[in-house]
Amino acid sequence: MIIRKYRRLIILLISALFGLLSTLSLPAWSNSKSNQALQLAQQGQQSYNIGNFDQAIQLWQAAAQAYQQMGDKEGVTKSLINQSQALQELGLYPKACKTLLQAFAVANPTCNPAQIDKFLTNITQQQNSLSLTQATGLRSLGEVFRRQGLLEQSQKVLQLSLTALDKSPQSSAVLLSLGNTERTLGNQIRDRWDYEQITAIIDQKSQDAALAPDQKAFQYYTQAAAVTSAPAIVKTQAQLNHYKLLLENQAWWREQTNRRIVSWSRFGESKLIARAKDFLSELELKLSQDVQTLQSQIESSLATITPSHATIYAQIYFADTLINTEQANKAKSILDTALQQARTLKDQRAEAYVVGYLGKVYQQQKNLSEAIALTQQALMLSQSRNTTGDGREITYLWQSQLGSLLQEKGENKRAIAAYTAAYNTLQSLRTDLNANNRDVQFNFVQEVKPVYTELANLLLKSELSESELSSLVIANPNINQSKYEQNQPKNRLEFARRVIESWQLAELDNFFQDPCSQETDVAVQIDDIDSQAAVIYPIIFPDRLEIILSLPGKTLQQVTIPVSEEKVNNTLDRLYDYLDNVTVNNSARNILSTSNPDPEELKENIQAILPIFGQLYNWLIQPLEPQLNAKQINNLIFVLNGRLQKVPMAALYNGQEYLIEKYGIALVPSLQLIDTKFLKRKNIKVLAAGVSKQIQIQGEIFPALVNVPKELDEIKQAFPTSQKLLNQEFTTTTIQKKLKSNFPVVHLATHGLFSSNPQKNFIITGDGKSISINELSTLLKEQENNLELLVLSACETATGDERAMLGLAGTAVRSGARSTLATLWPVSDASTAQLMGEFYQELKKPGVQKLTALRTAQLSQLESIRSQPLFKQLKSLPPHPYFWASYVLVGNWQ
Repeated sequence: MIIRKYRRLIILLISALFGLLSTLSLPAWSNSKSNQALQLAQQGQQSYNIGNFDQAIQLWQAAAQAYQQMGDKEGVTKSLINQSQALQELGLYPKACKTLLQAFAVANPTCNPAQIDKFLTNITQQQNSLSLTQATGLRSLGEVFRRQGLLEQSQKVLQLSLTALDKSPQSSAVLLSLGNTERTLGNQIRDRWDYEQITAIIDQKSQDAALAPDQKAFQYYTQAAAVTSAPAIVKTQAQLNHYKLLLENQAWWREQTNRRIVSWSRFGESKLIARAKDFLSELELKLSQDVQTLQSQIESSLATITPSHATIYAQIYFADTLINTEQANKAKSILDTALQQARTLKDQRAEAYVVGYLGKVYQQQKNLSEAIALTQQALMLSQSRNTTGDGREITYLWQSQLGSLLQEKGENKRAIAAYTAAYNTLQSLRTDLNANNRDVQFNFVQEVKPVYTELANLLLKSELSESELSSLVIANPNINQSKYEQNQPKNRLEFARRVIESWQLAELDNFFQDPCSQETDVAVQIDDIDSQAAVIYPIIFPDRLEIILSLPGKTLQQVTIPVSEEKVNNTLDRLYDYLDNVTVNNSARNILSTSNPDPEELKENIQAILPIFGQLYNWLIQPLEPQLNAKQINNLIFVLNGRLQKVPMAALYNGQEYLIEKYGIALVPSLQLIDTKFLKRKNIKVLAAGVSKQIQIQGEIFPALVNVPKELDEIKQAFPTSQKLLNQEFTTTTIQKKLKSNFPVVHLATHGLFSSNPQKNFIITGDGKSISINELSTLLKEQENNLELLVLSACETATGDERAMLGLAGTAVRSGARSTLATLWPVSDASTAQLMGEFYQELKKPGVQKLTALRTAQLSQLESIRSQPLFKQLKSLPPHPYFWASYVLVGNWQ
């Protein structure tokens, strides 16, 4: 685990930074006996109002001490609550949490889970006697909990606060906070729906189901705006959040529906297409009406609201939304007003934001010179010593925007310098990206990704001299400074590869909302690991597919394939439809899931799939073949991202043979995460656990895996010192107990799932319970010795979930396992048992790589199917990939 300091939170999405703002400037109370304490409290309020949060914290802390000396408990409590508000503005949520618990007289506040649970129990018992001050503190605590991902706890304290405040003016702020918490919950539910759930909603044309995850948020925002006595800024913030959430729903459902229309068009599903179009048009009409109503209300409110720090940010937030909906002229007018207010209030941080977003307006209007000038001005303001707090979060935004503008202007070398600066800022803040604010997870990839991809894009299509490259200061905070020079990239391809690997690490960190992906402190080369392996980095850009090839003993090589992102993604979608899409009747998954598969359907399916695998082969492998053959490469290691992560690379097809028939294949999330130390595999023993019986959990039935006992027996036969746990013997407790004996290999033959929801990455245990991958990783890490291999033989990645592979890749990283073997889709337990038996027989041979053992087992399965096809109609065709290509090895392949 990386030790980190909690700094000013970098929030990379303007809607996350301003759209979820609900802090209220609390009044300085006048019932103090001390003019000094009251004066400190009032000065703190003044500093807070102009955005000088560091000074406000100091003043309110001093006020709390003054009240403490007087014995004024109420004054202390109010000062601490105020202090926590300013701490939240600076993103210091853990410290804000401790300050609030201190305000509630919790001894030695740490905000650990046990202490929070105890506090919630105690405060719930006092719910009928809470004071207005306590209710205000609970609202603030609810915000802190939400920011830290403690959503249930946030709901509880906010409901208590709302009950105590009843219909007072302060209740509006609590309703706003409740809306924000429900919005976060709704986003998680919606973004974690699987392909089949979304398809069913579209097919049923159910607007209610489509909007269900956000209904509570809509209701709370409406109620918050309706409290007549509430401060105008709170009502406006509620309207803004409601407005933005409607637009998010509109865009999300448009993308999801159009994707299915494209899919159904391939199969001539005219009725489904018609229903989808009806659903989308009806939903868009409903949402557009609500959007227009709210936009008018917001414009009216902002025109009359009193200028303040919060008002300026509300205007920026609204203006950014207008920019994104092609209303640049309206946005400019609002930003001009906000700029005047920021300068009047001498709020330089707010001024930096306003000027930067004015630059964004001019970019949309194609006035690049003015846009660049404003962005550079915003960058200077954000880096000024007069900017309070950590200015890097603002700096990153304008460095990135400047890179985009220079790129648009055709000044690519200057754009590279700007993007490099943004990249360095992100790298320096990597451990902070998710440390505090857990509710922006799904925005992270969309907002951070462009910095990495655009920088890589420019590096790969620009010619940089050695002096130009050396002029770029390329930071890596995790590299030992004494090794700094030797780890500076020697050419643009090395730098591009570093950028791509950094993106992979950042994505993993964000996926788990915890920066625990510990990279090595030196640049790892393939020569350090395997002299007969090549590493392939395919990157999809809008206008082309780029491949970086890393070969032992050679400098990096670049291959450019002139194919558009649209065509690549369309090809990958077609592959998914024919292979694993449960909503397509004649996908391989549906054909083979029936008790009596139709041989003609299966024949047609493989005839449709082979050309797609052939196209992918021609893009990803064929251009590299001369170099691979010249270096006598045996193993191909892929670093994949986006939709490519769901492609079974073993099944790429050249017209005569599959890729697995020529090479061993493995996936790595990043070469920098590979433990290059070679561990000797002497006296291997396996902890083999499995479930063979049918199990029902929360209404979902997991069918019996009748061949699991055979699978475990074959492991025991290959490695006699192994131990097996079947059905009732396989529990979390027994696994934990057995792991104390240090098993280098852990084999789990049971149902499980990897998805884009870390909480829904789980495996089923024999006592009818589930254990999350996070919990499993914690158990596995308790071993004294490194875990060599984790095998999850009956698990699968969620269908249609493009981020599901992060769950699988992350498991390999977080469990401490040097590698993980799992499946992309469900495979019959009979064939799995056979393959695993052969895999372990190979693995026991001296010097055999895990990758080679898997390849040998897969080839054996291929030959078995080839000699004895499921149907005679398939005799002349290659074995269908669905039977054997699902198995993937992630991590160190040695």
